[in-house]
Amino acid sequence: MRTRLSRTGAGLLLALSLGLAPIAGAPAAVAADKAKPKAAPAGPSDEKIAEDLKAFCKKWMGFLETRERDNTRGIKWQAKATGTAGQYVGYSKEYDCVMKERSKNGTPVAVIVYKEFIYEKAGASRPEAEQAAPSIVDATEVTEIFRYAKGAWVY
Repeated sequence: MRTRLSRTGAGLLLALSLGLAPIAGAPAAVAADKAKPKAAPAGPSDEKIAEDLKAFCKKWMGFLETRERDNTRGIKWQAKATGTAGQYVGYSKEYDCVMKERSKNGTPVAVIVYKEFIYEKAGASRPEAEQAAPSIVDATEVTEIFRYAKGAWVY
C-alpha cells in the first residue's frame, strides 16, 4: 500500500523532523505544541538519592573487603634469603563518601575515597609467613567517581 502526501504535509513533516519552524499555513495546534516547553519527569528526591548513595558506598566497600579476602587466599609466596614472603592488595576500612555538585546536565555525581594498601607477610618458612601479621609496603589514596542514573548509583 502506498501513502501519498501533499506538498504541504510532506514539508510539514520534514520541518518538524529537522526541528525547523512550522511552514506557513501549517495547523496552529502543531505550531503551539512545538512552542510549549516539555515538563521534566519527576525524579527521586535529593534525600532518596543521598540514602541510595550511603547504601551504595557500603556495598562498594563490602566488595573491596571480599576482594581483599580473596587476595590473601591467592598470595604468591616467594623464597627469599631471609625465608619466605608474599604480598597482596588490601583496602582501608575508613572511607569518605560524598555527593558532589550535580553535573552540568543535572545528573547527581558522587565520589568515594579510600586507601589501597600493598601488604607483605614474611617469615623464616611458608607456614610462619602465613601466620605473620602483614606489614604495609605501599599505600595509595583512591578516588572513585559515580553517577546516579535510572534510579541507581553506577560506576
